[in-house]
Amino acid sequence: MAEKILIAYYSKTGNTKRAAEEIAKMTGGTLHRIVPQKTYPDSYFATVAVAKWESLKGEKPALADKVEGIGGYDKILVGFPIWWFGCPQLIKTFMESYDFDGKKVYPFCTHGGSGPKNSTRDIKAICPKADVKDCFDATKNLNETAVKEWLEF
Repeated sequence: MAEKILIAYYSKTGNTKRAAEEIAKMTGGTLHRIVPQKTYPDSYFATVAVAKWESLKGEKPALADKVEGIGGYDKILVGFPIWWFGCPQLIKTFMESYDFDGKKVYPFCTHGGSGPKNSTRDIKAICPKADVKDCFDATKNLNETAVKEWLEF
């Protein structure tokens, strides 16, 4: 029986969305866009400032939606841009909103050159009873061979 895959992602500029859509094509996974209740500024520099503030204050932005039936998925892929050397605080909110105990969690990221940095560590800290894999660098490695290796197909 085929594994059921959820691809949940947050994308500010569209880069992570494109990566999530490509991964969905390769895997047949179900896409879910993570939407914050608040809107981030249009300006890159203003968004950087807001992201830094959220990180420093440990703020967890609220989600505007929920994933129904998340427990029915075998593999949960979580995509995001790298903000301040890790995953955005919004992703931390998402990870804290569900029970991932015993689940396989596959983070993936897009970035402007920094790489995945602390994102795997951040997610492992939130989900210590999940099998969290290393963060996949979708900016550098988005091809079918790399994706299948990452997902252990």
